Amino acid sequence: MDIPGLSTLYAILKRDIDRKNDVFAQRKELAAELMENCREWSRLLIEAFHGAVSRWETEGRSAAENDISNLERDFLKLNYYALQSSSPILLFLSGDAQFAPFADACGEFYRSALGVKRLVFGDIQTHPDVYVSMQQVGIRAMVEAWEDEVERMLRAVTHAHMHIKTLTPQ
Repeated sequence: MDIPGLSTLYAILKRDIDRKNDVFAQRKELAAELMENCREWSRLLIEAFHGAVSRWETEGRSAAENDISNLERDFLKLNYYALQSSSPILLFLSGDAQFAPFADACGEFYRSALGVKRLVFGDIQTHPDVYVSMQQVGIRAMVEAWEDEVERMLRAVTHAHMHIKTLTPQ
């Protein structure tokens, strides 16, 4: 499974940051760009999972497992695991305590995206201390649970970004 635009989405996270004179304004601009990146990432993830469900229904579980495994391999090539310590944009945003919660929410969002194998091979938390598996609820319910997780993580990023929009230089 190849997600169109995946490398473009990742590029923002590895791009070098040239500090401008107005660092505060630059952080706000970069936060807006990163917010849009998370929105796009969510959209692409959900589209990919809907595609996997279609394959599951038409070609069987092994076809969907193969799609999910390929997707996970693609993600692993992007090395999201090291983002908090290596992404110039996340480090730059974290350098100001006002922007750190947003950078943390983004890091959590990307780490959550890496857990795609849980769709087929593992459990997804649907409520506090409640986990379901594909064998219990079926592939459609698992995808819905995954979508809920993606949306929950995006809400956390959005909430942190809304706080940034209200910040003024100190």
